Amino acid sequence: MDRNTVIGFSLIFLILIGYYWYTAPTPEQQAAFQRQQDSIAKIEAAKSATSTESSNKPVAAEKASPTKDSALLGSLGNMAKQLQGETQFVALKSDKLQVDIRTKGGNIGKVVLNNQQRSDSSALELLSNLEQYNQWFFELYTANGALNSGDFYWNVVKQSSNSVTLRLGDSARYIDQTYTLDKNGYTVKHVLALKGVDELVKSRTSGIKIFWRAQLHKQERDMKWETQNTTVVYKMVGEDADKLDVASPDADELKNNLEWVGFKQQYFSAIMVADSGFSSDAKVAWKETKEPGKIKDLQAEVYLDYERQAFKEYGFNYYFGPNQYYTMQEASVGKANAGIERIIPLGWGIFGWVNRYVVIPVFHLLDGVIGSMGIIILLLTIIIKTALLPLVYKSYISTAKMRILKPELDAIKEKHGNDMQKMQQENMAMYRKAGVSPLSGCIPVLLQMPILFAMFQFFPNAFELRQKAFMWATDLSQYDGPSLGFNIPFYGDHVSFFTLLMTISTLIYTHFNNQLSGVTGQMKYIGYFMPVIFLGVLNDYAAGLTWYYFVSNMITFGQQWAIRRTVDDAKLHAQIAENRKKPVTKSKFQQRMEEAMKVSQQRAAAQKKK
Repeated sequence: MDRNTVIGFSLIFLILIGYYWYTAPTPEQQAAFQRQQDSIAKIEAAKSATSTESSNKPVAAEKASPTKDSALLGSLGNMAKQLQGETQFVALKSDKLQVDIRTKGGNIGKVVLNNQQRSDSSALELLSNLEQYNQWFFELYTANGALNSGDFYWNVVKQSSNSVTLRLGDSARYIDQTYTLDKNGYTVKHVLALKGVDELVKSRTSGIKIFWRAQLHKQERDMKWETQNTTVVYKMVGEDADKLDVASPDADELKNNLEWVGFKQQYFSAIMVADSGFSSDAKVAWKETKEPGKIKDLQAEVYLDYERQAFKEYGFNYYFGPNQYYTMQEASVGKANAGIERIIPLGWGIFGWVNRYVVIPVFHLLDGVIGSMGIIILLLTIIIKTALLPLVYKSYISTAKMRILKPELDAIKEKHGNDMQKMQQENMAMYRKAGVSPLSGCIPVLLQMPILFAMFQFFPNAFELRQKAFMWATDLSQYDGPSLGFNIPFYGDHVSFFTLLMTISTLIYTHFNNQLSGVTGQMKYIGYFMPVIFLGVLNDYAAGLTWYYFVSNMITFGQQWAIRRTVDDAKLHAQIAENRKKPVTKSKFQQRMEEAMKVSQQRAAAQKKK
């Protein structure tokens, strides 16, 4: 490993450390995580109680709120009768979803994803039937106060296995809500229709406020990563998808019009898309929760324009599903360019581009023909390393040439001592004569960085790896290996075997590279220090990522061995000697640089005489 390579990897290491520090949980989040872990037993005990509430059996009737103004009650007409009733749940089913619609409020209650499980093998419930964990209502501002949809018991007027229509009011004046599940997808179509309600509304400028709040349940084994990846996501018109800060409680008021808003976890999301968009001044926020087994308390307050039309219809589409790129991209959410897949953190700039247009298509293609995720990662690594082979070859040739010139470089260094400027001048002159560029070894490493960082973003967020076993790893989206029962500073409380293999292979790779390049001194030991740091940094990461790094190292060994067998050092000596016989041509840039260095030397000499 020559100097340029070490510098390149050092930069990568510093960036990774910075990323790890930036995304690390705060002490408050760690304390919350510990409290939640201590409450797992309580969660299990409560499951049987909460599951009975999600059935279709009616519960005790709830009376109308005594705080309702009598003037408002009088203006509601027949709607006021529906302030009393029994809470029931209408069960809708499709291939991918089971959704309960609550008659109290006429909104979506429990959402269960078929064919998906939590880490404890229980059904994956994305949203709960309990109002304390899942609220959705809209408000109309009348001349006598706010009409809140959540206060009413809605009547079921039409129902099928995957669709239901609920009504507030009668045929003369009503508000209808119709929910329809996509038979083969993860979406729910919601139509809100208002007839004759314009007489109640306060003014032409009154809008409709929609309030949505959810406390999301822990789905994965490692709550640390879920906490870091759970937040409110949204997209404003004409802008890319955005999100609230994940590290600490955050809130924002969005001045521009919204296309959609949602609640994102590590591998699953609930997103609400409006056909005609939401108006400005939406409010989004999240805060911590002390509820056992819950991750965060997320909230969104959005608005719809309403101009007192005699009849007005609004359309919404909800996505309740995995954070899987193509699944989200192809979801039937009403807008072809909704871009809900942009909530998946694939990296910024060129790193995201590499993931979206190179890594994900190749991974998806392999996933269609191969059943084992571990083998898919192996084949993906082979494809990537084969594509990068010309850069690896160029880097090896540069390292070999620098090794050949090292005795002459050492002689120049000994000759000029501490005169760095003079030493650099002679080094550059020697490089030109020998036809060697000192940057030719560093540039291939830098060109490989987009792939390296793309993989670093892709694997921890790849839904395809979730709960997929390979060798001893039971879930490639989580760390592999057993718990230690105690915590080691910087390392953690568990052992990740793939991370250990990656570290050992990197140390061996560093040893052979040091022999090849002839690097000595501090640079030699920096190469050994970095893999040890990565051992602690990557111990918590997805096993799929460290399996990829280990396979990548092993393929690199094979490439280095093959290149070493085909490259003749004697021919490189002869090539360098032949280059020295040719007349040296200087570019205009080199001429300007030499002129600038000459002027600088003259000034330094004059200053020294003074």
